[in-house]
Amino acid sequence: MAASLLQMTPDRLDIVDGAVIHRDRPGGPSISLAEIAQHLAPDSPTLGDRDPGLAAEGWFRTGHMTYPYGVQIGVVCVDADTGQVTIERFLIAYDVGRAINPMLVEGQLVGGFAQGLGGALFEEFLYDERGEPLSVTLADYLMPTVRETPPVEVLITEDAPSPLNPLGIKGVGEGGITPVGAVIAGAIDEAIGVSCGVTQLPATPQRVKALLRASRNRDSA
Repeated sequence: MAASLLQMTPDRLDIVDGAVIHRDRPGGPSISLAEIAQHLAPDSPTLGDRDPGLAAEGWFRTGHMTYPYGVQIGVVCVDADTGQVTIERFLIAYDVGRAINPMLVEGQLVGGFAQGLGGALFEEFLYDERGEPLSVTLADYLMPTVRETPPVEVLITEDAPSPLNPLGIKGVGEGGITPVGAVIAGAIDEAIGVSCGVTQLPATPQRVKALLRASRNRDSA
């Protein structure tokens, strides 16, 4: 199709930076792949007897996975009377090697945080002594809503592109969820002044209240 549009033979053409150019005259006539795709549309008058559509397929294999890295920091407020934990600030900093779509990367990190927040403070499957499930509706199995999810500060860096693939990309999906439980547990410990106090998630108000009560008992003793 490109040869026909440029009135050249295919062996004289090359593909460079998303455009078909003359192999021996880089500054000469050219046509973009997007324009070629338009000419190959099913209803294109220039399609002729060609199959419609423009597609390419390729494979890349690597013998080793990539490892991203980052850090999360959380600030929580603990109500001493009820044991309720509120997230006041949360920061996610992550090096992704190269962010192909920064908005999508940030969305993955924030979405992962929201899922991790549910496991850290709300979501829990409970059963009675006969093994019957107690968490059978969303009234029993609590999930964070927009009200419980704070604005998340996200810092995406591209300081260390991966040498293991041509784009230098690294994983990002796990960076939002993996550390959340430990970060929130550590922040609760710091807020109530109990080292290694939170050892079970979710840190429900009942469990945090029990930690506060135990701490007061130790102090009074």
